[in-house]
Amino acid sequence: MIETGRAQVRRLLIDRLTEAGLRRQPGVSVDAQAARVERIVAALAYMRPDNLETLAALVMANAQGGYRDCWPPEVAIVNWGRSLQAPPLHEERIVTSWLASIEGPQARAAGHLVELFRYLRARRLPPGPYDRRTIAAEGEANARTLRVYSERIDKGVATADERAWVVAYLRDRDTAEGIVATGEARRAGVAA
Repeated sequence: MIETGRAQVRRLLIDRLTEAGLRRQPGVSVDAQAARVERIVAALAYMRPDNLETLAALVMANAQGGYRDCWPPEVAIVNWGRSLQAPPLHEERIVTSWLASIEGPQARAAGHLVELFRYLRARRLPPGPYDRRTIAAEGEANARTLRVYSERIDKGVATADERAWVVAYLRDRDTAEGIVATGEARRAGVAA
């Protein structure tokens, strides 16, 4: 039988921490701790076994309390997990919801969809006014770079780095376009 992601999180992280003696923090009820554990399991079910084992060691090293034997906060555990292994893009709600909203088509029309996609993927935050200006400027610069590198590829004189840059850029563009198209289709279905 193949072990699910949630089962791996329970076995390699939750059970390991429980066996190590981590206790719930003072003032946290048994039910509240159980709910926290379930949210951690759900949030980290995408992780590979080796990263879950590393995360267990990291959590134990950062256990809290007078005797350093209490569970760290849920948000800390989830963020440590994400820093070890980023979740798959479809689980990055900020990326998918932002690009699927009216923001995605607007960024596409303005010529900086890839740059917005990359910003959201890296930062996991909506862009502020300064960020939006930076994203727009990067979009202009990358459009020029894409034209130059594409011409060099057509002439057969592009370097391996230039070809790799174009491949990565086009891959990110296709991914972002797919998310935008999903949002547009959903809005069209709702309006119909």
